Amino acid sequence: MNPLDLTMRWQRHAALLFSFSSFAGRRMKIGLAEVAVLEQLAVAGEMSLGAIGNFLSMPSASMTLLIDRLEGKHMVRRRPNPQDRRGILVSLTDVAMEKAGLDLVPAAEAMTAAAADLTPAERAIVARYFDAVDRCLTDQKASGSK
Repeated sequence: MNPLDLTMRWQRHAALLFSFSSFAGRRMKIGLAEVAVLEQLAVAGEMSLGAIGNFLSMPSASMTLLIDRLEGKHMVRRRPNPQDRRGILVSLTDVAMEKAGLDLVPAAEAMTAAAADLTPAERAIVARYFDAVDRCLTDQKASGSK
């Protein structure tokens, strides 16, 4: 397999991930942007509204509306940021975790089982590639925002 073949496999993976996120969002009765917020909170834990907006490249007004929608569905909660009197922290609720149990959690469990079938050396290679892809995407996003 040459490097371009690997890039094409990643692109197919990215397209499938987008499709899966859309499918999961429909089942949870939320949009893709809301799914992205839930996934980011699941990975990073509690975050400020600004940090979520920066990660998703969304302006603060859009983030506020998006979080309002998720809060209305009881999927996130807001609380004052103890380090910043004007700031708000956002976290997942049990309702979000329950809805994630429809598709996101089973998919993550299946991926963990697939990873268990790899040797530690194979997992290290896959992790190294994912880290490199993450850097590429982060760098591209940063260069596009200048």
